[in-house]
Amino acid sequence: GLVRGREQVEQLIRQAIADGHIAADRDPAVETNLLLALTGLTPLIELGVIAPADALTAIDTHLARLLP
Repeated sequence: GLVRGREQVEQLIRQAIADGHIAADRDPAVETNLLLALTGLTPLIELGVIAPADALTAIDTHLARLLP
């Protein structure tokens, strides 16, 4: 379910930190929550609250900060 999926994402984040792809000072739980929060952009796009291009900009910006 959703809990297991979140755990898997956090494990991927932890592995990326261990491998040096993400800065060691990042909190894996916080980064996981931020990544999952980005999935909440979908209904905002569907409802016309934000444009798809704006959602992509938000995602690209977050990933660029996470994976410099």
